[in-house]
Amino acid sequence: MRQSEQIFNILHSIIHKASILMAQPRPFGTDDLLYSSEIHMIDVIGRQPGICVTEIAQKLDITKGAVPKIIRKLLQKDMIYRYQAPENKKMVLFNLTAKGEIAFQAHVAFHEELDKNIIRKFDVMPEKECQQFKDIMHDIETYLDKMK
Repeated sequence: MRQSEQIFNILHSIIHKASILMAQPRPFGTDDLLYSSEIHMIDVIGRQPGICVTEIAQKLDITKGAVPKIIRKLLQKDMIYRYQAPENKKMVLFNLTAKGEIAFQAHVAFHEELDKNIIRKFDVMPEKECQQFKDIMHDIETYLDKMK
């Protein structure tokens, strides 16, 4: 098997394993199990307190119609709370509760641990090889974006 085919097979395996992992809910420091869509919405709200539905949808690259479904689940799990913008009573904004903050911090720590091991590999990679890898990853991302 050619090296390029082996690389493609590894990439396919990574995508498959990531897909399975993302489908499994995790507690992230609380008694509630949180699905990937929920913890990533918590992450967005935690990084930008007082965010509105439109901004959440943009940051998560989902439709505005998909946001309320996840918001409802997070409200039921007491991870977030909603309030009206003082300057515009029609605009609803979101912040994390204390429980949501725990999940947010656990998610940040989870990624720091996961990401640092991968980043270490890139840090020791020669600049030219790292650039080639980055270019290939960008090409794959662009290709996937076109499939939407």
